[in-house]
Amino acid sequence: MSKTPQRARDTYHVGNLAPQLLNAAREMLEEVGPTKLSLRAVSERVGVSSTAAYHHYANRAELIGQLAAQGFRELAKVLRVEGEYDDGIRKLRDASLVYFSFARRNPALYQLMFGPELASGEMPREFHEARDEAFGELRRIIAEVLGQEMDSAEVRRSALASWSYTHGLASLVIHGVLQFPATTTDERFVDSTLLGFEHLFKARAGQD
Repeated sequence: MSKTPQRARDTYHVGNLAPQLLNAAREMLEEVGPTKLSLRAVSERVGVSSTAAYHHYANRAELIGQLAAQGFRELAKVLRVEGEYDDGIRKLRDASLVYFSFARRNPALYQLMFGPELASGEMPREFHEARDEAFGELRRIIAEVLGQEMDSAEVRRSALASWSYTHGLASLVIHGVLQFPATTTDERFVDSTLLGFEHLFKARAGQD
């Protein structure tokens, strides 16, 4: 009597299932977008039952929350700009560049990270911690630029302004509102927009 081939759901290692599901969710996110992302679809991609998946993620909200947390941890990592900087503004420029490049490399994940589904308070603790970690890295850079404590009002306001600029720029490019020529590098594009700020600040200083 011939044996029936053993299916993937009979052979997976339970301890590795959670990261497998998360990896599959990230692949699907880039392929089909967030609307078709479900625990059932992700389970089928991995080759396990939905019941097995629910042992690791209680619902879809927890799955996408963990996926977004992964994105924010990666963002925090790229924002840890290393190197010697005599000019704090240069470090801020480099941080803006790596942020913008991260968003461009991971457009679907980036949009999920800041999407309306994650605005509720029902996201897992890891999501909030990872988001705070990413914003904390930006505040650290701003604090170094201003020479002030991270908890100061000036640092908080400046960090919010910096994040708003870079997030807005990345979102405009991802959504196709701003055209990004194929011959233009991320570095050149970011430098061009920062030059625009320089023009504005010089004009403002001339009025004082």
